[in-house]
Amino acid sequence: MKQSLNQQPNTARAMRHPLCWLLLLMTISTASEAGHADLYFSAPYSGQKVTEYEVNLPISRHIKKPFRIPADCAAAQTAFRQGAQQWCNRVERTIWSKVQQDCDYVNFLYRFNGPPTHDFVSGYDFMNAKLHDLPIQADCNPESDSGNCRPLPPGVPDLTRILTRVEPSSEKPADDLQACRIKNGLFRGRVDFKSTGLDCETDPLATGFRVIAIDYADVNGDGYQDVTLRLLPLGRGGRRGPLILPLTRKQADGPFTIPQNLPGPVPRP
Repeated sequence: MKQSLNQQPNTARAMRHPLCWLLLLMTISTASEAGHADLYFSAPYSGQKVTEYEVNLPISRHIKKPFRIPADCAAAQTAFRQGAQQWCNRVERTIWSKVQQDCDYVNFLYRFNGPPTHDFVSGYDFMNAKLHDLPIQADCNPESDSGNCRPLPPGVPDLTRILTRVEPSSEKPADDLQACRIKNGLFRGRVDFKSTGLDCETDPLATGFRVIAIDYADVNGDGYQDVTLRLLPLGRGGRRGPLILPLTRKQADGPFTIPQNLPGPVPRP
């Protein structure tokens, strides 16, 4: 499905709604088979789930040009780099920002053409993933520089910084494995980061995240299928926009890791 924005609704009133801003900032996509899957976007203004959308944006003082995203991403990004946003009003600048974010994400996913040779990720249920399976650096001490932490690539989120820690006096039932699991795309709870792994307590009032998109592509061109999770932080003090977490693994039932040699920083919507 595609959407054209030549006829826009009451823009000023629509953009005052907080949900509109969230939808404007998010590229929403779904999981599929290996290879270049359909990528879904949240259309500006309506928030409708579409495979492409068209926007009419100023490229000079008196000229507007239609851009169909993602097909016209190269032309749109060229116009943006040449300063097209200077001719926009506030709403149009927001749309330009969304176009750049969406195109940056498309470029990150599909920089390398062709299907991967190996796929050990698409059969995993990331909507109900165990936190133990994600590359959370549980043996790190974020409060000091002496932890055995390997630096994350630029733009890759550190999940230890968005999750609430277990209080020292907390008494958690032993082996509460279900508490350390994403359920239907949602995790909210307290986590105890130990050198031996993770312990968790379910807490609907704690910080957490929601999995809002799952996309598959070989993002670093090594022949192995990768998966990109888009996570929306939940709770007070968290980042309002989504985070992008790329993952891979090199064998069935092996550990998930961050792909090596990523082509530049992970885009930040």
